[in-house]
Amino acid sequence: MADVILHDYPAFREKYYEIRRAGLPVVYLIPKKRSTYYAVLRVGIGSYDRFYRDGEKICPVIPGTAHFLEHKLFANPDGSDAMERLRDLGADANAYTVGTSTCYLFNCRDNFAASLSELLSFVSEPWFTRENVALEKKIILQEAAMYVDSPSSRLMRGALRQLYREHPIRDEIVGTPGSIKRITPSHLLRVYRAFYHTGNMQLFVAGDLTPDDLLSALSGVVMPTRDGDFRVPPAPETGKTVSSVSVTRRRVSKPLFAVMRGFPEPSGTPLEQHREMLALSVVNAHLFGESGALYNDLKDRGLVTSPLRCVVEWNPGVCFIYASGQTSEPRKVYAAIRERIRDLITAGIPDADVSRLVRAQYAEEVASFDDVEDLVDEFCEVIPDGVDPYGVASLFGSITPEYVNSVLQKYYAGDRLNLTVIRPDSKNPQESEDEE
Repeated sequence: MADVILHDYPAFREKYYEIRRAGLPVVYLIPKKRSTYYAVLRVGIGSYDRFYRDGEKICPVIPGTAHFLEHKLFANPDGSDAMERLRDLGADANAYTVGTSTCYLFNCRDNFAASLSELLSFVSEPWFTRENVALEKKIILQEAAMYVDSPSSRLMRGALRQLYREHPIRDEIVGTPGSIKRITPSHLLRVYRAFYHTGNMQLFVAGDLTPDDLLSALSGVVMPTRDGDFRVPPAPETGKTVSSVSVTRRRVSKPLFAVMRGFPEPSGTPLEQHREMLALSVVNAHLFGESGALYNDLKDRGLVTSPLRCVVEWNPGVCFIYASGQTSEPRKVYAAIRERIRDLITAGIPDADVSRLVRAQYAEEVASFDDVEDLVDEFCEVIPDGVDPYGVASLFGSITPEYVNSVLQKYYAGDRLNLTVIRPDSKNPQESEDEE
């Protein structure tokens, strides 16, 4: 038997089903009248997981293990590769690891039930040998080297290491060469058994399906189970923002810069937290967006030639604002950003600008519901918080100019920003200490 719960949002003409049944993770079905299907299995293990609980014992997780598992679970005991099997079924499959989760996904036009069965089967049947783990290490070491050679990756990593002292977000998701070499088949199996079970998974499916169609496709599927509390989250850090400047020398044609600020995890209910983050996105759009005074001033002065990129990371234990770009004068850009923030703190964001940005972001959010893959990916991000994309979109109506300006004051007052710079040094790239 399965419990099927309908979540209906008439204002958006959208709905989804929450299906709970024994022997499988919670399933979320987003019915869409389309000719293709999209499925994502989310497992709650990522690069932030460095320990787990086994009874009374606290066990370590070697950095890079979550990403290594993502690679190795496609291997089958008969020597076949699940990626190839899915391709033979006409499915386009992939997987990725982030700080808080690992996701396995596919889209297909035909053979949906067979493709879903294949995905759930290979994730449920680990096969680690000394030989296949050794071979995978070579592949992942090459991937790690790519990140070392990527200026944008080094910029982000340098900024994070300036902001955080202990949290695993400081390190590459793939691990380091040293940690990758330490991973063994037995370690992979222990970590797999700790994290890969129905209590730590969710399945998201979108397509022209009914709950009965999906339940039929899931018949006979059995996933690993585990009892008891196993999670050991990393200690939270609010970010040691002290207006410091750090410079890295790499092979780049023009200096890259990043301005970063940490903030405490938002308080309140999940919906209150998401409302605050939506308001922060309005603040950042006004501060860093192409239509804003800051960007146009920098462009007119010849300090930037392309738009600034701004992202907000908001995960348990680590929350930060990160704005980056390319300029020949990073310190002048840094000074201009700080000056603009001070002006906004004093004067506030005009009501008309807030209303315009809220309408634009709301329209963009609602339009994203038509892109099934983006919609399912958003489900993956927000469902663990206890909310859904439609409920989050409903919050836009409560975001007033007064509320946006209160969020501006909360997150930007104090003028404490970190600047990280990558300067050109084609002959001798190296890391340097903080300059001030």
